[in-house]
Amino acid sequence: MISRNIVAAGVIVLLSAMGAAAQTSPAARTALQACKPDIAQFCGQVPPGEGRIKACMKSNLPGLSEPCKEALFQFWLKK
Repeated sequence: MISRNIVAAGVIVLLSAMGAAAQTSPAARTALQACKPDIAQFCGQVPPGEGRIKACMKSNLPGLSEPCKEALFQFWLKK
């Protein structure tokens, strides 16, 4: 349960870093769904806040799943 809460917080932090207004966009929701497993796998033990989840995801970018990378790319294109 704690890990799930950390993942949820991490996704929120990651998306908020991309822009608060975009959190409700379809691309943001797609990125959220696509990247949940990656955040859990790579950053599940990282405490949320102060950009730590975003930094963790950036440092693990080569290892992110293709669906996560594609969703993030599409989100950034539509931003």
